[in-house]
Amino acid sequence: MSYRKRPPAPTRKITYLMCPNATQKAAMEEMIGLYCRTHNTLLEESTRRFEEEQKRYSFEDMCKDITVWRGYVDALKDLHVHTLQVTASRVALAVSGFIRRAVEYKRLKQKGVENPDKPGYPRFKSAARYSGWGYKQHGNGWKFQHGERENKLGKKVQKHGTIWLSGIGNIPLRGKGRFKGTPVACEVMKKGDKYYLSVSFEVTPKEVSRRSGTKAAAFDWGLQTLLTLFDSDGKITEIENPRWLKKKLDAIKALQKLISEKEREAKEQAGLDPDQPLEKGQKFPITKALKRLYRQLGGIHSKVSRQRKDFYHKLSAFLVSQFWFLGTEALAVKEMVNKAKAKEKKTAATPGEGIRLSAKAETGTRRAIHDGAPSMLLGMIKTKAEEAGSEFAQANTRRLKPTQRCHHCGTLVKKDLSERRHRCPSCGCACGRDENAAKTLYRWMFEGDFWSGTVAMGALPSETPSFRAG
Repeated sequence: MSYRKRPPAPTRKITYLMCPNATQKAAMEEMIGLYCRTHNTLLEESTRRFEEEQKRYSFEDMCKDITVWRGYVDALKDLHVHTLQVTASRVALAVSGFIRRAVEYKRLKQKGVENPDKPGYPRFKSAARYSGWGYKQHGNGWKFQHGERENKLGKKVQKHGTIWLSGIGNIPLRGKGRFKGTPVACEVMKKGDKYYLSVSFEVTPKEVSRRSGTKAAAFDWGLQTLLTLFDSDGKITEIENPRWLKKKLDAIKALQKLISEKEREAKEQAGLDPDQPLEKGQKFPITKALKRLYRQLGGIHSKVSRQRKDFYHKLSAFLVSQFWFLGTEALAVKEMVNKAKAKEKKTAATPGEGIRLSAKAETGTRRAIHDGAPSMLLGMIKTKAEEAGSEFAQANTRRLKPTQRCHHCGTLVKKDLSERRHRCPSCGCACGRDENAAKTLYRWMFEGDFWSGTVAMGALPSETPSFRAG
């Protein structure tokens, strides 16, 4: 008799802010230093074997060596063995990724591709930059406790919680999630001078289900306007780009200027040339003023990141609650950034060729793309649409070309990035660039592969084409 393997239960993550006391925080600082040393030691051995063309340092080999080290290193005995195995798996994964990229780089060079991306070997990390450690199984080295309270109606709702970590104790948490699942794994993450706990929960579809809307809509992501939506009511809605990083750019530049001045002073006091970059092994003393400035700069970037994530969670939840069918184009963010970087840098407009972006404008474009984080938004919408049981489709950008294609007649009308209006010479259609893209995507959503851009809206076949969700 054959048995069908049970599919794994879906998982969701909730991130909490950890609130350790002074003693617990000192213990966590010591632990993160030990995990960092373990990471660097494993990476050093892997690098040695790679350079000497020896057998690959596998995850199994790393775990065996960790067992040996724990026999004579007292500090490692206090660390849970599962957390050290998680550290080893991260190193093994980073090395595997490097080898995969190296093979691809060699293949592209043999094919004659010019300037392919050369892979970089995984870097050694300092304790100040080490991200944290993880636990594999609930109950082995950690135990999560949900927090609950009663609301005004007497119903129990989630409210914060606590985490017990081996060697540290109970730590109160701040934060709550939409669901109450079964904890299966967690990660302790250090960002700046704060610690966060990311817990993975096994959940049921019922626990994470959410309400779906009744309308359909397509949207185009952009830099000037974050989203331009066209819905089934024929309404155009524009959602402005909050530009979180741009609003803080002046403060960031001022802090970076102060940091540069303080670093020059510290280099001069250490007898180093302030105009030359540090060589391998060279260091200069980090003063209290520099530490304070580093914390302030990190605090700004951390706040921008939290604002972006919070806004996108609320926006994606709103879209899914309003629309049962959403569509957009599949964005290749890396290609978008590389394309902006590779553009010819000219500061003046060339007659007949459109406006060329200056070097400063190109830098701003790349920064704006990263600040907008389209992959984060589309990922959130996809996840929430699955939870609501609704549809989310992404069109092939290269085939559909929604920005260039007229939504009415399907004619390709090439536009430069600076052209914000769509004017079709074939049918006379005129509208905003983003509005045209949203309407083109909306037509593709319901016509699927039939929408090839060659048939006008008024010349559709007599039979309705089959519905295609993507």
